[in-house]
Amino acid sequence: MTHDGGERLNAYLRTRSAPADTTSLVELGRSAAAGRVVLFAHPVGGSLLAYQPLVRRLADHRCLGLDATARAVVEAGPAGSIQELARRHVESFGEHGPRIDVVCGWSFGGALAWEIACLLAERGERPEVVLLDSTWAGRTVPVWTPAEALQGFVQDALQLGGQAAAFTAGTPEEAAARLDMDPEVFAERLAVFTHNRRLVCEWHPTPGDLDLVSVRAAESLTSDWRTVTTGGVDLHDLPGDHYGLLGDSGNVAAIERVLREHRSATGAAPASAAGPASGAGPVSGAVETEQTDEAALHTALAKLVDTPHWRDLVVRARRMDPDAIAEAYRELGRRGLLAPDWPREFGGGGLPTRLAIELFEGFCSTGLPDLVHALTVQIVGNFVLKSGSERLKRELLPRLAGGEEFSTVLYSEPRAGSDLAALRTRAERRDGRYVLNGVKVFSIYSDISGSALVAARTGRDGHKYDGISLFVVDLAAAGVTVELVETVQRERMCRVRLRDVEVEDWRRVGEEGRGWALLDGALAIERTGIDHVVRAARWLRALRATVGRSPGLERLEGQVECATTLARAATEVFLRADVRAIDTAVAKLYTSETCQQVGHEVLRRWSTLGRTAPGRTPGVDDLVHEELFSGLTESPGLTLSAGTSEMMLSTIAADLKEEYERRCLAVLHRFGGELVDTVLDVLGPVGAGVRVEPLFAHSPARRAALAETLADLGLDGVERPEEEGGLGLGLTVGCAIALGLGYLGYENAYRACRPDLGSAGAADEDSHGGCAAPECRLRHAAHTLGLGLGLFRTAWEHASAREQFDRKLVDFDALMFPLIRGYAELNALGTRLHELAEHVAEVDGEVLGRFELVAQDALVRVVRAAMQVLGAQGITEWSVASRFYMKCAESIGFLDRGSAAAGG
Repeated sequence: MTHDGGERLNAYLRTRSAPADTTSLVELGRSAAAGRVVLFAHPVGGSLLAYQPLVRRLADHRCLGLDATARAVVEAGPAGSIQELARRHVESFGEHGPRIDVVCGWSFGGALAWEIACLLAERGERPEVVLLDSTWAGRTVPVWTPAEALQGFVQDALQLGGQAAAFTAGTPEEAAARLDMDPEVFAERLAVFTHNRRLVCEWHPTPGDLDLVSVRAAESLTSDWRTVTTGGVDLHDLPGDHYGLLGDSGNVAAIERVLREHRSATGAAPASAAGPASGAGPVSGAVETEQTDEAALHTALAKLVDTPHWRDLVVRARRMDPDAIAEAYRELGRRGLLAPDWPREFGGGGLPTRLAIELFEGFCSTGLPDLVHALTVQIVGNFVLKSGSERLKRELLPRLAGGEEFSTVLYSEPRAGSDLAALRTRAERRDGRYVLNGVKVFSIYSDISGSALVAARTGRDGHKYDGISLFVVDLAAAGVTVELVETVQRERMCRVRLRDVEVEDWRRVGEEGRGWALLDGALAIERTGIDHVVRAARWLRALRATVGRSPGLERLEGQVECATTLARAATEVFLRADVRAIDTAVAKLYTSETCQQVGHEVLRRWSTLGRTAPGRTPGVDDLVHEELFSGLTESPGLTLSAGTSEMMLSTIAADLKEEYERRCLAVLHRFGGELVDTVLDVLGPVGAGVRVEPLFAHSPARRAALAETLADLGLDGVERPEEEGGLGLGLTVGCAIALGLGYLGYENAYRACRPDLGSAGAADEDSHGGCAAPECRLRHAAHTLGLGLGLFRTAWEHASAREQFDRKLVDFDALMFPLIRGYAELNALGTRLHELAEHVAEVDGEVLGRFELVAQDALVRVVRAAMQVLGAQGITEWSVASRFYMKCAESIGFLDRGSAAAGG
């Protein structure tokens, strides 16, 4: 190595050894008009210098490297495997990191590049993979002594620099001097080299299905990646040895061509992924491919369910025919419809979770029993995907995704019920495995499932939730007995007895004794409510088929629409690693109780509906009758599974006690973020500064002052198009302003339109005013929602400060639970209102009318609960609560006023 080369290497290493950033990505080269993004994985010594000749030839690409010393990678201590090191690197990229088009690595870097590519594929990205003379040991490699490690590092560094390796280093100081490296940097790089050398000697590649190019040195030729991936493997053999691969200019030029032509070289990428010959880049091509895959799956589902055979399967499945259930789910699995968002290596398609939810809604809306999928895929499958061992993932997940096996959960016990802290099932260590003993009850579909997620105690010390461990148990194993428990519903419950059931270590999910933290996240996934809203929609359709356009069903339909929007929003938890049960408690409460209300409507009409069996009533077929029967029999248990309504109310209460104001503002922030904070900060003093007697009275002066302030801020034109002098921010921002004014308890001074009010509204500019435009009706709904949230906040604030019988009112569940239910309804209304405002052009009058019915009904309950909490203070003339009360009354009545005006 020349002196100049040594100085350059030393300077480079000094720069890279300062762990200033939390990401491990380092810019190696980027042109003004960067093409594809190429990620280079560092070799065994951690230095990226070997790639510099190649990077210089890729001046039109954005070249990134992985920094071996980045804080995000090293703070957790030495990685235990190359797979773990790859995971740390990928996690350090963050959610908004660049989309990687090509992952490339030489030697150890090839191993790291492959594992990173597999992890990116799990996230829905499928980068190209180029591996440069990278292989694995395939045998036991002896551990180096410190002297051997020192010599190996020196030889590696010399050969990388094109120098002869015939130098024996007696001490680290001698070696550092020979390499012209700073001793501190030398020590750091020696440690990196030694550790990584051990990792690569122990490494076995993760099986995958990615296409790759394997560039091999003619004097090596040991790697055969065709044994690792089921994708295409394109081999390129170049002259020279391992170190000469990147040291020879001819070889570097050949590798450059491989990087530039990989798509055509492998022939594996679909035409849509390659993009047009000019113009769109690879990112848009990847998006196009993803959209094509999504469209194909939707088409496949539509073709499957639009057949008499599918309808027959559904009717038989609803009657709990196990063969029909199995056949239906196998058909879905064959088409990749059950878990399209799982990684391909585990039976999925690497597509967005949003698509998985859409397909679930699609096939379950036909009447197929939804709990089979909810238990098998959404709960057990996703649980194993997040926290299971690699062997468990490989053996179980492809079977679940293919519809070849069902799975269930075994939590509840005879004396425990919903209280998991009272678990008595034990899992004891014996002869290198666990032995389970206990009884589980009220388990759904255990009679047709092949496996179950079991909660058991492995310890007794510490907190009551400590010592709980989770296992996936084979229900066909010796010692497992499944007994049916008769109930009024068709979906069968079971009692499962575990007697000396042996479970291998790899079937444990997560760490021993740490199961409660995992269960908290699993319960969050179980509580999104997506299964409840699918059922509710089916039951409503069956009711419509038998009772026609009954006015009493309109409010229920609107409520199911609100619940559906809330459940879809809650499914975002599937993407989060830190999900908690509180994150979906509101969704579980609202969706399960909404679904139960639909079931209660069936109950109320059952004396008539029960006679609508097929053959008795014209036009009523088998499936409609099955839906009505399930609505009657399943609805009582909807608020029990995955945590009772009382548990959800307690969970929400604990959260509100800590930060009730922030939770209220979160509903507003969904519409405007910082804009809402500005409206509240500026308009609060303006409205309060206008004296009105009594305080709740209508005040034209206050409304004028608020409108003037909005104009001064430039917020009177937020919805007006830019070409007309406005801001062009849309209806959701307009709703944010109306929400803020309502939250403060003031008149709605924000008016984006000026309708001819006429006699119906001239005296009350704050009211809906009879304007039939959907935009105006949604702004009014936003103001009304803001009033409800403001009244809720006022009541909660009072209950947090007021004491009675030596306890704060907020601690009286009987008093607070109705108010908390009101909060959940306001939350659901806010989610639905935001969706309607964002898609107002597609909203018809019937949909909007149903939403208004639900909003009015919910606000009545919120007002009633809030005033009960406020007590006598709430009805005094000068209280803030009375102002909210009267303004809510004005807003609630607009539907009746509209009806009266229409009737003359």
